[in-house]
Amino acid sequence: MAIEHEIEKKYRVLELPYNLSDYEHMEIEQSYLNKGGAPIRLRKFKNGDSIRCIFSKKARLTEGSFECVEYNIELPEDIYNQLITAKEGRTIFKTRYKIPSNDNLSIDLDVFHDFFEGLCIAEIEYASIEQANNFCIPSWLGEEVTGLEELANGYMATKTNNINEYSSFMLSKNKDKGGNK
Repeated sequence: MAIEHEIEKKYRVLELPYNLSDYEHMEIEQSYLNKGGAPIRLRKFKNGDSIRCIFSKKARLTEGSFECVEYNIELPEDIYNQLITAKEGRTIFKTRYKIPSNDNLSIDLDVFHDFFEGLCIAEIEYASIEQANNFCIPSWLGEEVTGLEELANGYMATKTNNINEYSSFMLSKNKDKGGNK
């Protein structure tokens, strides 16, 4: 089992970066198990011909904190396919782009598909709390939205019934090529 300590913040996306398709990216399917309890993630990452399946539990260190601990167990795809039949709610489909930034950081830009088509959220993992509190975000990102429950993938998968909840976070479908250099 891999255990990761993360210091991460989520941000509103104002516009997509220029030449988005030039950046490294992967497809992610994310579902949730454990109805009524603490959410457990079931994730599949597709990068070209490579597929990784992960059974994962993520816990915030304190309520509203941007620090968390993530426990991950890699699964064979056939076990993933058996577990997915027990999911709660919908599966989240998204493309995650890795956008290089200053201070040796990378911005994970999630462009959602299917039910959440048009929704884009960015996440940055920091090396320290000090870095997280002092980092100057690029102009294509807006305010921090880390604590918004409706933007948690677990909420999106299990509790969202109306896509209009996300209208203020949607980008125009014609911005696919990105506009910010």
